[in-house]
Amino acid sequence: MRFYVTAAWKQLRLERLAKDNYLCQRCLKRKRIVPATTVHHIKPVKDYPELALVMDNLISLCNTCHEQVEARYRKWRERREDNKRQRRARVIVSQANEARY
Repeated sequence: MRFYVTAAWKQLRLERLAKDNYLCQRCLKRKRIVPATTVHHIKPVKDYPELALVMDNLISLCNTCHEQVEARYRKWRERREDNKRQRRARVIVSQANEARY
């Protein structure tokens, strides 16, 4: 995605990492000190492009936590797509029986 090579994203990414002291915030909640290597969009850019450069929509994560969060999101998205498919109306076209005389 072209967004991730823009100067604005690179600058905001560095600011988020610095603000979080370059530590994984998920691990920190579990009382573990792990360096952050990734800045994750809490609400995905694909679904919320208007939040792509909003600092409050970002969190610093280690690679392991980022993979876990992304896997959970992928499963959620798949379930949502499956539900959409199931809710679609099914139309059955039939021909009326010919009258017999």
